[in-house]
Amino acid sequence: MSTDKNKGLQKYTSDLLALEEHFMNAIRKQKASDKVRDHRVVELLHELDKMTSEHVHSLEKQVERLGGELKSDIKTTIASFTGSIAGLIDSVRNDTVSKMMRDDYTALSMITIGYTMLHTYALAAEDTMLTELTSEHMTNCTGLITEISKIVPLIVATEIIDDEDRAESIGQMALENTQAAWKPEAFTTEPEIV
Repeated sequence: MSTDKNKGLQKYTSDLLALEEHFMNAIRKQKASDKVRDHRVVELLHELDKMTSEHVHSLEKQVERLGGELKSDIKTTIASFTGSIAGLIDSVRNDTVSKMMRDDYTALSMITIGYTMLHTYALAAEDTMLTELTSEHMTNCTGLITEISKIVPLIVATEIIDDEDRAESIGQMALENTQAAWKPEAFTTEPEIV
């Protein structure tokens, strides 16, 4: 592998490691929040924490394998992300649980597109190990993005409607409507792969 490709892989991998680590820390703060009482959110945060912990561990190994320096790379990368993602999830603010979930969805979407970029780079560099890892991590992320999208309508309804039965009914209706928007038949044309 050429030196330029190796440096590129180091950079992309370090960037993702920084994002995942930052996201993991935010998730752990959310888990400790006394606002988080709904069992569905508790379970989802547990799954997010478990996933990000595993991803961080795997990415640390990859950065080391690629010859990158963990601490200096992460410090530099975290600083570059403060304007884009850190502001969303850095701390458990006075936000409602639904807004925490929205921020997690946004952060996880950013991480997923980062994996898409690294996966493409790894394919071009013929790095089989990183290609397989990024594919696995993308699958993990997209599954949890879907789970967040399913929980948000239910949580919003419980936050704005005092009557539990009505909140459940409205939340379920919103869930069905929003999930229908993502079904393949909702798209008029399939994306063209160039």
